[in-house]
Amino acid sequence: MKVYELTHNLTKRGHQVYLFIPKIGSPEQQTMAHVCPVPFIDLPVLRFVSFQLVSFFWALRVALRKDYPDIIYVRIMWSFTPMILARFLSVPVMLEINDSPHRAYAMTKNLVKRTTVHLIDKITFRLSDHFLPVNQKIAQEMSTLEGVPWDKLTVLPSGTNIDMFHPMDKLQCCHKLGFDESLTYIGFIGTFLRYQGIETLIEAAPVIIQRYPQVRFLVLGDGPMKDAWQTMVSESDLEFHFIFPGHVPYKCVPFYCAVMDICVAPFHKSAGDSSGVKIFDYLACGKPVVATDVGETSAFFADSGAVMLVPPEDPAALAQGIISLLESEALRAEMGEKGRAFIAGRYSRTQIAEMVETAALKLLPSRW
Repeated sequence: MKVYELTHNLTKRGHQVYLFIPKIGSPEQQTMAHVCPVPFIDLPVLRFVSFQLVSFFWALRVALRKDYPDIIYVRIMWSFTPMILARFLSVPVMLEINDSPHRAYAMTKNLVKRTTVHLIDKITFRLSDHFLPVNQKIAQEMSTLEGVPWDKLTVLPSGTNIDMFHPMDKLQCCHKLGFDESLTYIGFIGTFLRYQGIETLIEAAPVIIQRYPQVRFLVLGDGPMKDAWQTMVSESDLEFHFIFPGHVPYKCVPFYCAVMDICVAPFHKSAGDSSGVKIFDYLACGKPVVATDVGETSAFFADSGAVMLVPPEDPAALAQGIISLLESEALRAEMGEKGRAFIAGRYSRTQIAEMVETAALKLLPSRW
């Protein structure tokens, strides 16, 4: 949703934005921008190659038929074809980097693939004019390892849509979704990938339940680890206390967040440079958070007054952090208020769009 909301907010600010994305679903319903769905061949390998080739000529056709673009904005994707288009049109490129490229290289065991991706990225970096890493650590890597000057770097956090994610009444949302409002809900929202650390939460659950038997763990989402985590819950005799609603439409997620009394982000150490995207949503909803101290989580949220940081992959520490919040409704309310103010003051998606606009102005001072 970040890309849709970025293009939407830039359009609201008076810019003409053309968004080139794979032709899947109904993306034009997600943004005010001009959406250009790109057809592709839905087969292994050809999926990526066909999208790159078709999007290149699709964007070129749009550029030639309408006014030339002032800037081409790219999310890093192991391809430099947008940069070639930018050079052909003589316009600058802004490159958004959502994860550490160097971490990706280290995790790629196939030497040929690793070398190829590294080479593609090298060309991509050389042909880009401004860089938008998602956090400070990646910005530091780009400066130190790739030699990118700091004046070409703008840290662009994920942020969240504070109009969609906002505090709502728990009782009303429980009735809407069919939950028992008398229970206390510990919640997680995200893709079910191993680094999310839900097994740590499952291991921590018995200690929490022993003190607070009215607790339920609301684990929202889907993904590769779903069966493994549900099996672990079953084998631990915790099925009564865990609720897996599955995948829900994005627009419904804030209602589930409203049901939660405490939200968690129990990342593994392997989460690496994660900036805790879900935590932005939690805080915008006015929820206190217990998160593991990994990647850039502490850098972003340590001074928010709304996130309790605990060591990663430590069930006892996670349990104690959650219990300390369960013990004090006043503390939960205080953290929730601070979290909402923290996000609204720094990390709304409107502010993220303003940051992109400001960076773009520096590239085109005479034209904007």
